Amino acid sequence: MILLQCDRVTKSFGVDTILQDIKLEIKSGERVALVGRNGSGKTTLLKIITGELSYDHGDVIIPKAVSLGFLAQDTGMNSSKSIWDEMLSVFEGTIQLEKELRSLEEQIADPAVYSNQTKYDDIMKLYDAKQEEFQSSGGFRYEADIRSILAGLNFDSFSYDEPIQSLSGGQKTRLALAKLLLTKPDLLILDEPTNHLDIKTLTWLENFLNGYDGAVLVVSHDRYFLDRIVTKVYEVVHTKANVYHGNYTDFLIERDKQADLQQKAYEKQQGEIEKLETFVQKNLARASTTKRAQSRRRKLETMDRIHAPQSDQKSATIAFSIKEKSGNDVIRAKDLSFSYGDKPILNQLQLAVSRGESVAFIGPNGTGKSTLLKLLGGRFQPTEGEIMLGSKVTVGYYDQEQSDLNSKKTVLQELWDEYPHVYERDIRTVLGRFLFTGDEVLKPVKT
Repeated sequence: MILLQCDRVTKSFGVDTILQDIKLEIKSGERVALVGRNGSGKTTLLKIITGELSYDHGDVIIPKAVSLGFLAQDTGMNSSKSIWDEMLSVFEGTIQLEKELRSLEEQIADPAVYSNQTKYDDIMKLYDAKQEEFQSSGGFRYEADIRSILAGLNFDSFSYDEPIQSLSGGQKTRLALAKLLLTKPDLLILDEPTNHLDIKTLTWLENFLNGYDGAVLVVSHDRYFLDRIVTKVYEVVHTKANVYHGNYTDFLIERDKQADLQQKAYEKQQGEIEKLETFVQKNLARASTTKRAQSRRRKLETMDRIHAPQSDQKSATIAFSIKEKSGNDVIRAKDLSFSYGDKPILNQLQLAVSRGESVAFIGPNGTGKSTLLKLLGGRFQPTEGEIMLGSKVTVGYYDQEQSDLNSKKTVLQELWDEYPHVYERDIRTVLGRFLFTGDEVLKPVKT
């Protein structure tokens, strides 16, 4: 069964065409990835599919009986309810059925009912129908489903009575994902679902999606996640969507193979075109060869031209360099402890990093990884212990929230104000390496 079809969907913002003649199809049970560079139109297409955004031309066809569930990037859950009550809200219909069943059971036990055969039979018939509906809606397992998904998404250590308003932004996003998974839509649409997941939770989500009864459409930059999940890939590039079968690695291999074949066909045709054009130029004016020249000119005019494969958009050029070589000891932490109020986060931690090492901090969400980075980056001061920088060591710190950026400044101002003695052309050169070109450097950071 086809759950979703996009037929020649086109979308422009002003004079900029973002999507043109997009064709996309998803069938029951398929696992589909939507990939492409930042700004290529992936999220725009998802919003068109879910009805959040209009489109200029084409059709989006979704059968009436098909249910969609959409998790946008960094979806926050704003609710005054507790974790448990919010999850229960998914099953309001089922809970109402359960109340109706209890009410019918009381009636069945009433002597005035079971002594009246006709009335008793009518109530039993209604009870059987309600019980069947209750069972098919997951009535006997919905609480177990809630606990299972909350545990999988790393909420098993939380009190389910905890108010959602007290959760962090990342925790609210995970809770929104939990609620969406409980709804079990026919087509599950996920935009960057792995952003706030640790390794253990990511593994759980992979297993959940692989066993999911419905279809899945996912946008993600995590190639390993896509390799383990998807069986079909649509690449949005140069306003078009090209389809490939297989996982993400298969897509990369096939895309390169197709581009290579297209390049060879293009070069071969260009050689043929050059020969035909040369013959026409030399022989069109001669009476003895003009007919042959006219025949070749018609061939040129009616030729189905092969285009050179469009090169992919540029990648950012990121390089790290140091002003001065440090000593062998780069950074050390001794008996490092940190608490938020009365809540201990890190206790008596020891750390040593030497020159040339590349170090990763891993662990479940909430264990203090970001806190440790902020301590090492000088953003927090330790409650106890000390941090020692080696000789000639300077620290650069990049946080996940980009909280140091001034949203009101332009891109150019944001860098230039930090380095006022650098020439504008040099600031623009650096921005260009990060794909900010032309008038883009004059856009506000907030956009």
